[in-house]
Amino acid sequence: MQVDSRSDDGWSWPSEDTDDDVVSSADRRTGGQHSSHAKPAPSMHKALMVSGVLGGVMVLAIALVAVIAMRNSPSKSPQSAGFTMASAGASGSASGSVSASTSAKAKKSAKPTTSPKASKLAKKPASSAQSPASTLTVPAGWKLTFDPGFSGSALNTGTWATCYDWATTGGCTNNPSLEKEWYVPSQVQVGGGLLNLVAQRESTQGESSSGAPETYACRSGMVTSKPGFNFTYGLIQVTAKLPYGPGLWPALWLAATNDQWPPELDIMGHWYSEQDYKIYDHTVGTQYVGGPVPTPVNLSAGFHTYSLLWTKNRVTWYLDGVQKFTTTDHVPQQAMYFIANVADRNPDGDKSSTIASDACNGTMQISSVKVWQP
Repeated sequence: MQVDSRSDDGWSWPSEDTDDDVVSSADRRTGGQHSSHAKPAPSMHKALMVSGVLGGVMVLAIALVAVIAMRNSPSKSPQSAGFTMASAGASGSASGSVSASTSAKAKKSAKPTTSPKASKLAKKPASSAQSPASTLTVPAGWKLTFDPGFSGSALNTGTWATCYDWATTGGCTNNPSLEKEWYVPSQVQVGGGLLNLVAQRESTQGESSSGAPETYACRSGMVTSKPGFNFTYGLIQVTAKLPYGPGLWPALWLAATNDQWPPELDIMGHWYSEQDYKIYDHTVGTQYVGGPVPTPVNLSAGFHTYSLLWTKNRVTWYLDGVQKFTTTDHVPQQAMYFIANVADRNPDGDKSSTIASDACNGTMQISSVKVWQP
């Protein structure tokens, strides 16, 4: 059966039925029947043999020319045949945008929601607003403005504080309805080029939110850059090794310099030994944008880099240089400072419940904190 071999893109392939077509054309000239009884005269027989040989040679020659033409013709690219190749590159623009596929679907997924309604999707996974994955690079022209390092054996108190600035004593806590730790300077240790924030199960005297004496079952460490570095817009990268364990809540985040809340940008928050960590942009009241980010590895087994690219119109989160989430919803427009801490809380979020016997036991190690700005 003869099949039309033309493709939609205009290419046609040589038919495999060429010889059959030659025979069938001869058949049609004789009414479609071969005579097996009447023998042709010798001269006619010889003429037919010669013409048959010449015909066969012509067919072979035509086929050979067609094959050579096919091999020498330029091949069609995947795009011209209807395929689209997604770009693997990423731009270094301040907006955190990435090179996208030319397909309409890729462009649509790259466009984050700008509706305030998105901030109400508190439980929605972070991947729901994820742009095409990209590799993080420092935007062109941006300069390194913060890189304190942790050399020596003592914390630089001109750059770092070990409590929130509203603390009136030598220690402090935060979110007292949920957290059970009392932060003290002794739990902040520097050595071997690392900053160590140590959570330790030990009865510690502190204060309640009203200022009354209160005993905490957990003591821990925290630092803030408020004394030495506050910034508006930039790329912050923190390389850290997280502690896993009951009650542990290590976090890397940005808070407003004027002590208003929100805004708050959570670069990383991890609970217990879960297989994901959380990223949030706290927007209005208790609403937020963001959610869980699945982790392919155990974040307590080694150091990983947590990054946040914050521009006037967009905030983008990265893990080890790979984009995880981006939003243009409720982008902070004010100065902020960096905080690292290891909190402790019960799974049920009830501070009054008994602390687990193996809770509050772990150290978050930070090897570097860097900020680039335009």
